[in-house]
Amino acid sequence: MRFAVVGIGRMGSKHADNLAKGRVKGARLAAVCDTDERVLERCARRYPRAARYADWRALIASGTIDALIVATPHYAHVEIAAAAIASGIHTLVEKPISVACLYASELNAVAAQHPQVVFGIMYNQRTNRVYAQVREWIVGGKLGNVVRASMTVTDWYRTQYYYDLGGWRASWKGEGGGTLINQCVHQLDLLQWILGMPQAITAHCKTVNRAITTENDVTALLEYPDFHCTFHASTHEYPGTNRLEIACEKGKIVAHKHSARVTVNRYAEREINARATKDYGNRADKKSRTYRLRYGWRRWLRDVVRGQQCNILNDFARAVAARDGSRLIAPGQDGIRALGLINGMYLSSWLGEKTAMPVDEALYARMLAEKAAQENDKNLGEGAKL
Repeated sequence: MRFAVVGIGRMGSKHADNLAKGRVKGARLAAVCDTDERVLERCARRYPRAARYADWRALIASGTIDALIVATPHYAHVEIAAAAIASGIHTLVEKPISVACLYASELNAVAAQHPQVVFGIMYNQRTNRVYAQVREWIVGGKLGNVVRASMTVTDWYRTQYYYDLGGWRASWKGEGGGTLINQCVHQLDLLQWILGMPQAITAHCKTVNRAITTENDVTALLEYPDFHCTFHASTHEYPGTNRLEIACEKGKIVAHKHSARVTVNRYAEREINARATKDYGNRADKKSRTYRLRYGWRRWLRDVVRGQQCNILNDFARAVAARDGSRLIAPGQDGIRALGLINGMYLSSWLGEKTAMPVDEALYARMLAEKAAQENDKNLGEGAKL
């Protein structure tokens, strides 16, 4: 299968490398596309067998590719992906799927009109064995109903130097947001993948110790019908924490990136309470068993070398070979869910009030456009023109 990558930046070059090095079974790097001539010159040396394009429209119209990976800055995702899907080209989009749910809905509508085209998103954290097993425990109801959840993601540390590398980063008009839409989209996808979507969100976003116009610190409360989930994220804290805790009727899960501890109680809490003949409950009734979920050193080593992104590339290539998008671990249509959480948090913070979910797509898109228009002009770099 002939693959192409549009946007040969930090992530696009990683995807191109994995394809060029034969790490994606049944796929080869047939073309690369970028608006920067210097990037294309480097690609000529690095990928001599791949065709080079400066215009993604010409690439799509060439008829020389079967699948496309969109790795451009966020605002360009929908336009490029929609054109590729409409042309019958299987399409994998980097996260986030878009900057606003309004545009993501438009892309999903195009995908619905072309069901024969495989449409995926780069949610590589779904290939993390630990989170996949946590999802099995929760969705399968092995611990009963969820009663409380919390997620802390403060280990995506970013310096001012990082933000200065690409002028489009951490800006409303270049990236469509900051920490939430860039780093935390992975964790928010895992959150909704495991717990589902909330009914309402209350959030506060702020900027701490960085010269950027978007947030790098977020605290939010996600309201579900039967429980609440707290969420905190930042990219200015060091050392950071990456922790997901889910308390259920019959136990608790505490997960980190590479391991998780599952505690299964002998009885559900209501039974412990009903049977109690002591003020703190009967010791025998409070017995529990503990299980460990581990990433595995072989998987960890493989992902260090290739990146988790290669797992999604292989999953996508298998779906393309089978012409069956239903087998994807991360269907492109799912991209709107984590984006909905992001849009909901921003909207709640902007309005200073609770935001009902699903988010008001038109209102959010309008307010985002206003934020971008009000933002101080700065050089967004050539990458923003893709």
